[in-house]
Amino acid sequence: MRGRNTSYRGFFELLKESLEDYRGEFDDVVLLAPDYFRFLTNLLEDRRVSREARLLICAALAYIVAPYDVNPEEIYGPVGYLDDVFICAHVTRELYARIPADVLEETWEAEFDLTSTTEAIYAMTLDQLGERAADALAYVGLR
Repeated sequence: MRGRNTSYRGFFELLKESLEDYRGEFDDVVLLAPDYFRFLTNLLEDRRVSREARLLICAALAYIVAPYDVNPEEIYGPVGYLDDVFICAHVTRELYARIPADVLEETWEAEFDLTSTTEAIYAMTLDQLGERAADALAYVGLR
């Protein structure tokens, strides 16, 4: 494994700064967007991650940076990150079948437990997005 990446730090900081003062609908979910972004970029830097897993990670990262996804931030504001976090949680669930849990836990830097957070966030965002969840998955070729 290599050291934590810094090449994505600019976008991570931008994402974190844009959300740091947000207090509103789904803030407990929306505020996890920077944590999932950092987690996924950390995994890209880890040599233990397979090609197949990297493709899933890249799909999630592409969704985060896509300006006009299912819930564009430009239109919905911070709540527009709900679908981004859904995609991250979906991919994280898929990664558990492809990457040892200790590798996933090691690259997760947030204060919350990765597994329980991901499961709770996945269920909540799936419920909130409804049919748009399938649209989000299709947008990046995950469905």
